[in-house]
Amino acid sequence: MVSTPNDRSRPGQSDPDQPGLDDVMEPEDDALPSRDRSYHGGAKPVDDEELDELAEATEEERVDAGVADYAPSEVPPATDALPEGASPEAERAQRGLDEGGDEA
Repeated sequence: MVSTPNDRSRPGQSDPDQPGLDDVMEPEDDALPSRDRSYHGGAKPVDDEELDELAEATEEERVDAGVADYAPSEVPPATDALPEGASPEAERAQRGLDEGGDEA
């Protein structure tokens, strides 16, 4: 006997010879975080700390990949901190400013 489209079971009808989706297991503890769909696109707002961590990780990946020579966030300051009680003139001199306020 030749099978016709009307002889076949329709989607949504169970066929005892075909596996169904009734026995599919749902994961109990999904590793992915649940999405909060109250924000546009389902994405949660990102705070400044997460952005800073992402920027630092990106810098390190660029160095590891050879795209950048160094990660700017890992470069120490060029000068030592002034001791407490230092005069404002010393602070201006350390920043490279002359007395008139113009950069030298």
